[in-house]
Amino acid sequence: MNQTLKTILTGSLQVDEKSLSPEASLEEAGLDSLAIAELDLLLAEHDVTLGEDRLASVTTVGDLDRLVSERLHGRRPT
Repeated sequence: MNQTLKTILTGSLQVDEKSLSPEASLEEAGLDSLAIAELDLLLAEHDVTLGEDRLASVTTVGDLDRLVSERLHGRRPT
């Protein structure tokens, strides 16, 4: 998992690291709509601009990781 994302999730959002398996849904990981909104703001502080709508369309932790990694590495997510 991308270290920036992991740090935000386990630090600022206090998500249990054990719940961050790639196949886990965001809900299973403890991310509700409010947490998604906060995640968007926290990612923006790391120059990762996705938008709440894009984040809300992601269903699993693995998908979220890929999306953030693509944006951090300068590729536009599909």
